[in-house]
Amino acid sequence: MIASTRVLSTCSRKQIVSAIQPTGKPHLGNYLGALRHWITLQDTDNSCIFGIADNHVLTSKTSPKQVQDNTRVQIAVLLALGLDEKRSILYKHSAVPQHTVLAWLLSTAATSGFIQRLRSMPQYKEKSLVHDNLALLTYPVLMAADILLFHATHVPVGEDQNIHIEFCNAIATNFNKIYKCTVFSPVDKLLTDSPRVKSLADPTMKMSKSYGKAVGVIELLDSDDVIRKKVKKAVTDSMGPITLDSENRPGVYNLLHLFAAVAGEDVSKVGERYEGRNVVTLKEDLADLLVQAISPIRAHALNVLEDQRTIDDVLRLGAEQASEIAEKNINEIYRVVGLR
Repeated sequence: MIASTRVLSTCSRKQIVSAIQPTGKPHLGNYLGALRHWITLQDTDNSCIFGIADNHVLTSKTSPKQVQDNTRVQIAVLLALGLDEKRSILYKHSAVPQHTVLAWLLSTAATSGFIQRLRSMPQYKEKSLVHDNLALLTYPVLMAADILLFHATHVPVGEDQNIHIEFCNAIATNFNKIYKCTVFSPVDKLLTDSPRVKSLADPTMKMSKSYGKAVGVIELLDSDDVIRKKVKKAVTDSMGPITLDSENRPGVYNLLHLFAAVAGEDVSKVGERYEGRNVVTLKEDLADLLVQAISPIRAHALNVLEDQRTIDDVLRLGAEQASEIAEKNINEIYRVVGLR
């Protein structure tokens, strides 16, 4: 199994909210960056609400069937990893319409400065080169609604997600100011020790099908043979024996970094162990490690996928639980703006 991770101290109870988009099959970057933290957080005295952010997928060219299939795979993988629907709320955003209702209400607090801020968002600049729709520009407002709808106190994020929490807090503050209320409180970042997992095909890009080739992405449902082939084809260099040099040898460093993240070791220690050895040996050892870690996840997830009733039951229960909280909170916000 992949090494577990440490989370921040939980001396006071937190309302934790997080979500993942079903843009594709869950991959190693998703797991190391977010999903393993979900499993750890549910084992604390926190209230956890985890969502499948299927509304956000509509900003890209994903077919309806693909969205549905990916959602089910996400649920199966999360259950395989150990997420317990009895200890956490697990649901898909589209089953709770209050998400989009709150996004509209928040947009009334997005003055001209916010519009300029939306246009400067890195993800908008990148994705607008491929996709062309208004939702891509305004999706941070929906993301803020996803968080604020449940009065989240903390959101687990890596460093690259800081900008979204800052935007969320800014629009919440402006909403309170405009409507002379205190309905929203600041959301804190629950900073994780998530590694930035890079693509095996391009170590300058993150591991994501949205940003690169599929051959550079290790999916959690990949077969052992596919995993080994992808690692074998991973981009490195022709500079000879291994050295730990992130700047000049990004491909080799990427493999060492990935090994460290999966094994739960410090990359410097892994670098010392492999220094002076050949890259082929590192690739073989990394492939073995990944196969050992991913095989049980894949086997369990595939078993869950064969039981569609279990997935339906999990989604139904999660929708009921999330809807009950969302309805109460949206009515409170309606009263603030004069719609109740």
